[in-house]
Amino acid sequence: MFLFGEYKARLDAKRRFVVPGALLALLPEGARTEFVLQKAPDPCLWLYPLAIWKAELEKLHARLNLFTPEGRNFLRLFQSGAQPVQPDAAGRLLLPKPFCDYAGLTGEILLIGLKDRIEIWDQTQYETWKTQHESTFSEWLQKFLGS
Repeated sequence: MFLFGEYKARLDAKRRFVVPGALLALLPEGARTEFVLQKAPDPCLWLYPLAIWKAELEKLHARLNLFTPEGRNFLRLFQSGAQPVQPDAAGRLLLPKPFCDYAGLTGEILLIGLKDRIEIWDQTQYETWKTQHESTFSEWLQKFLGS
């Protein structure tokens, strides 16, 4: 599965939003109703389809050792920073307040398809991030796609 593109949405007063249909259409039919919300390293959130989240955990648990403090601490922080979410009857996802606070989400948000997950950004923060990094894009094209 490869998600891509930039999609606008708006949080309502109760911190709910509708995932745009064009983005949902990129998900397999069985992956459109159960998600896991995760705090991402950047000032945004990751929204995984549940099956992808489970596969990600399998990979992490295969690589990390729960018998070391570092492995336990990382997995504890990673997994405790996640929460299952499902669309309501109107197709809206509710973002818990601590997650909105973490990512600075208030009104206008952007959803970015990033391989197997959706990034949820505050629109202003994303535009700032994009402005800061666009000048490096051609360098990254050469580095990651050049021969």
